Amino acid sequence: AKDNSGAVTAAPKQKAKAAAQKRRRIPDGLAAQERHRRSACRPPEVSPCGAAVYGFLKTRFLPHYTGQAIAGGTEKEDFYRSLKLLCEHYKVKPVDTTALAYPYGREVALHEAARLLNEKYSQHIGLELLEHNGSFVIQATETCYTGNTLFYIPVLPLHYMMQDKKYRKGARLLLCVFSYLFHMVNIPYYTEDSFLYWQYEMVSEWVQNDPDDWEQKDYNDYVSQLRAAQHYGETMLRRIWNTTHFDHFGEWLKAFTPCNDLDRQCQSIAHKFYQLWQDYPETSIYEHADTSCLPDYENDDFDDDECITMEKYVGFVADTEGWLYENVQQSVNAYFNESTSKQEPVLKRFFDGQPQDNDTLNFECRLFPLLNELCYLLNNYDYDTKRTTLPA
Repeated sequence: AKDNSGAVTAAPKQKAKAAAQKRRRIPDGLAAQERHRRSACRPPEVSPCGAAVYGFLKTRFLPHYTGQAIAGGTEKEDFYRSLKLLCEHYKVKPVDTTALAYPYGREVALHEAARLLNEKYSQHIGLELLEHNGSFVIQATETCYTGNTLFYIPVLPLHYMMQDKKYRKGARLLLCVFSYLFHMVNIPYYTEDSFLYWQYEMVSEWVQNDPDDWEQKDYNDYVSQLRAAQHYGETMLRRIWNTTHFDHFGEWLKAFTPCNDLDRQCQSIAHKFYQLWQDYPETSIYEHADTSCLPDYENDDFDDDECITMEKYVGFVADTEGWLYENVQQSVNAYFNESTSKQEPVLKRFFDGQPQDNDTLNFECRLFPLLNELCYLLNNYDYDTKRTTLPA
């Protein structure tokens, strides 16, 4: 092998195998040729059907039951008797499945009834056949789902609104709403003995017990937020506790004249809460709280952290912005991650021939969307005045 010196040599010039043909002009006769005429044949008026997969996706299949048909006994008669009572109470009419083999007809009837109920009512309604007092009856479980939402109502934005002369009258209507939620709906407040109070207390101890672990600027800012949350929170609690706003809610709402967009929003949401109060004057948020998910307190091994009760995800907080709320929210989420169940409004009915009461979950199904609307208004308020803070 020879060593390559690294010099670049010119590549040998390749010779063409054959001379390229000369271009020729296109004859005039070809350019003047006429195009092909369209065929007189037309596609049929009825086109073939589309892809089979679209028809498959649009098809609704009935439930599949793999068990054996039940012969004899009174279960079939008890079921259809209870189903008739259920349909009369909820005013729905599912398909007739009495001609189908039992228990396949039972599964079809429950499936169709549940579909109609959940299309008609805002709460989720689950159906189940149970043996009750020696006979088979249908149990309907109504649940007002709250999802993974923290219904935390900020009070400091309302305090800042009251400092602004342009929005003071609208803020007074919201203060009436706060008073109603505190006195009648029994929503807990973060400066009183509650779950949120201990969350704020834990963050406060974490900051103030180790001041050397923070930079001086950050430490002063965090302590300032804690003091503002405590001071202005107690100020707002005294206003909310005063029953004057609660007693004059309807009178002030009727005499209110909006002057800007924020006033109109305050009037609208205050009217909705006032109408809710008139429709359900004595109902609180714990009226239908599910107790089956609570731990057994008589058991020595019970764990109070297993269930997320309603007062833990519904309450008044200082604010939903800033370093303080971010740490409170992280603490709450870490606490919830260790829980195994969640308490929600639940109402159960047995259709065994006994007369049904008029109790419903309409209050909760109207309340939680209104709380969301109230929080959105407070969190998106455009502050014209500078937020006041307390120095560290």
